[in-house]
Amino acid sequence: MRLSLAIILSIVLSTRADTLDIWQGVVGNKYFTLKVPGDTYQAYGANGANDPLHGDNDVNYRWIGNSSSYLRNIFLVDESQFAADRVLLVFQGVDTFAKISLNDHELGNTSNMHLRYVYDVKDYLKFPEQNKISITFDSPVKVAEALYNNQSKSYPVYPKCVPSSYNGECHVNHIRKMQASFSWDWGPAFPGSGLWSIPELMAFNDSTILDTTADVELIKDHHWQVRVTVTLMNAPSSASKPLTGVLTTRVIHKDTTWNYKTKKYDPEESYENSTSFTFTNNEKTSTLSLIILIPEAEVSRWWPNGYGDQSLYTVNTTLRTSRHYEHKTQRIGFRTVELVQKPLEKGLSFYFRVNSVDIFAKGTNIIPISILAERTGNKTVRGLLLRYMQETNQNMVRVWGGGIYEIDHFYDMADEYGIMVWQDFMFACAMYPTTREFLESVRTEVKQNVLRLKNHPSVVLWAGNNENEAALYGNWYGTGKDEVYRNDYIKLYVDLIKKEVEANDKTRPFLVSSPTNGDYSANNGWVETDPYSNLYGDIHYYNYVFNGWNINTYKRPRFASEYGFQSLPSIKTLRSGCQNPENDLVRGSDFLQHRQHLPGGDGIMLYQIKLNLNVPDTNDSLRDLESYIYLSQINQAVAVKVQTESYRQAKSTVNEMGEGRTMGALYWQLNDVWQAPSWSSIDVDGRWKILHNYAKDFFAPVIVTPRVTLDQLKIFIVSDLLLPIVNCSVEIRFHRIWSESMPQVYAKQLESVTVPPNSAIELSTLSLEGILAEASCGSTFQEAKKKCIIELILRDSSNQQLAPPNYVYPGPPKDYDLPACDLYAAISRYPSFNLPEHLRQYYDGYEVTITSGCTQLFVWFDGNGFYTGKFSENGFHLLEGSKKIFFLENRMMQPEIQGITVTTLGSIYATPKPRMEFYFN
Repeated sequence: MRLSLAIILSIVLSTRADTLDIWQGVVGNKYFTLKVPGDTYQAYGANGANDPLHGDNDVNYRWIGNSSSYLRNIFLVDESQFAADRVLLVFQGVDTFAKISLNDHELGNTSNMHLRYVYDVKDYLKFPEQNKISITFDSPVKVAEALYNNQSKSYPVYPKCVPSSYNGECHVNHIRKMQASFSWDWGPAFPGSGLWSIPELMAFNDSTILDTTADVELIKDHHWQVRVTVTLMNAPSSASKPLTGVLTTRVIHKDTTWNYKTKKYDPEESYENSTSFTFTNNEKTSTLSLIILIPEAEVSRWWPNGYGDQSLYTVNTTLRTSRHYEHKTQRIGFRTVELVQKPLEKGLSFYFRVNSVDIFAKGTNIIPISILAERTGNKTVRGLLLRYMQETNQNMVRVWGGGIYEIDHFYDMADEYGIMVWQDFMFACAMYPTTREFLESVRTEVKQNVLRLKNHPSVVLWAGNNENEAALYGNWYGTGKDEVYRNDYIKLYVDLIKKEVEANDKTRPFLVSSPTNGDYSANNGWVETDPYSNLYGDIHYYNYVFNGWNINTYKRPRFASEYGFQSLPSIKTLRSGCQNPENDLVRGSDFLQHRQHLPGGDGIMLYQIKLNLNVPDTNDSLRDLESYIYLSQINQAVAVKVQTESYRQAKSTVNEMGEGRTMGALYWQLNDVWQAPSWSSIDVDGRWKILHNYAKDFFAPVIVTPRVTLDQLKIFIVSDLLLPIVNCSVEIRFHRIWSESMPQVYAKQLESVTVPPNSAIELSTLSLEGILAEASCGSTFQEAKKKCIIELILRDSSNQQLAPPNYVYPGPPKDYDLPACDLYAAISRYPSFNLPEHLRQYYDGYEVTITSGCTQLFVWFDGNGFYTGKFSENGFHLLEGSKKIFFLENRMMQPEIQGITVTTLGSIYATPKPRMEFYFN
């Protein structure tokens, strides 16, 4: 028996074809080789043309998206595959309109890149001859246009096109393709065709496991119920007797490992259930469910980042028949999640409760890793982005609805890092058709992706769309009060998506849209109330008019799921995307204007910068651009910091209008797809902007945070800790900045402070004019606001810092008379074993000692990118002569610390520029 089992197992493993990743293709009259994952843009660029991300190639290569294309793969099967009872050819991520044939036999057509397509191919395979898969793609641009024109015979489905500044294509809402592939305000149009994952050839006897899913619920008798549902694909048999077998599922303790010698688990701590099955000869697909009950006390719970460990368990599912043995594994976590929407005096609450703990959601929104298929398959980048969220105290990411349902690895990493996932369905900023074909495709899309993702404890919410409720309510596209659009909205998101989600996953909440009023919208016709209300649900709020550094600018919503400001990426990143640096790397160049897709975006950015910072104008155009990039990142970082802290200050209270009790802040956006101005905190080359460095502080578990209103300085303490903070103090330090030497510091204390668990308190209200005069900052209030920076430090009873330092700028830095002096950074190796344990496994360390003879504001080290490393602090203020920080070098990427540059606010205005030097001890 052991020998025969080994033979069967070897046959099963050999059925995973490894020759389906390299394809030959043609688009227009251009021939290419495509490596999967890949698409026509990437393949054309890899075969001798320029990178699609260079220069204006998004427009220059637009003919690719307007052309049909063809792919071909030649492969062999072995004798065991050919002799198997059933053979399936499985495609996941065919982009998008394709006719697929095997050995000149048409298998079917695809029309939705978010679907898996499964074809029976046994009757068409050859052995020992070669086999040929042929895929013919229609132009997605032309298909979208044809569908729009056909729909318009009845009524148009808006918008007709994207804004002209996007340089994009029209009517993407008519097709089930990445919506951003036709362009967005942060990215280019690359409407390519291709394969987003390697097709799989599955040959088997009797039966094979196609899918396993797990529903984890805490039931009333203090047990966890794990319901494992298995989808089997069954092979026809020439024998008349039915197919029989045994299906076993085991939930394995997180510390248990598989011993390959004994074929048992060490130690064998697990819970399992088995069932025998009998299928008739004509049942091609079968579904079986097994329930395992585990006492609540026997498992450790999964917690969001900052609240506890991310305990994960393995579910091992085994299939045995007389001729087949197979097992599949997946990971689960034990946690509960609620979206709490309870009546307040005005409106409803809106927050996540995980494991009975109320969670303030701190995080960001992720857009696609790339518009190009090859780059979107990059697991390393995904893992690093999520780790960089974890390292900056974030606990939630919103997978935005204009991209893709992320690959499995993304959710695996979110599970490991404790990053809760707000999962949009892929509908964004548009009305959508409701033809029978469209709705049935969406129904399958929703079901497949819910079943694929619901085992992940990190996924805590499904949301039907991005901003479509707001678009309909606000008449963004001229839909007016036409009932047909309202009816279409309800038909798609309520009658179909909501019902399909609830039928397949009863363990998570569902929102129809974002932003939305949540339950209030549901109880009032879905699209009859203002989705931007501060009394219900979530909001998206972008401030382009008022001073972003003024905390009183911002609303007090229940939950802010989008907000942000634009900045430019590093000059090094821009250089990697331009074709003529001498002409392109100039403020206002055609290259930079081409990359700015937000209508009026350049003017908005300049306006916001100049509210608080002076923009230098020298005879050196490259230096001026570098300075402008730096200023744009300062402005973005401080504005998002102030907006985030405003939301955190409102955690525990409401104002007289009932606004507040804010329990979520997800800034827009985490990542980039090309070298361009955008809202991102990490650019496309992996360089952290100043914003991402600041996120570590404004998302810290405990913060001390100011609110300046006219002459009043209010000081708040916000704590996400589940225990009280007692007997702490706030030190208020005044740093005078008018001399070219390090000034003395004046300080005062607020003593005997207590902060309740999981709350925000207003600690004190001070006269700003009074305390500036007390610190001798100036003879008048107006002068004093230009001469001092205030630092807030929270300490415990043993004088240890409990929170990152925070700063008050009494006046805008553009009014400061900043001294200009040299800055030096001495670098020495730092033993890895001295690093904190959570960093030691990823990084090597350098200690960096920064010294200067005068006050230096916004000290910024610009790194080498490509996810090579980071500084423990960056964009900081050097207020007292010297400071030690660390450079953490990412072992995976083999970086070099050479090439890092340093800039300070004073240095960009000085002529000649002060010395800013690194040197190695």
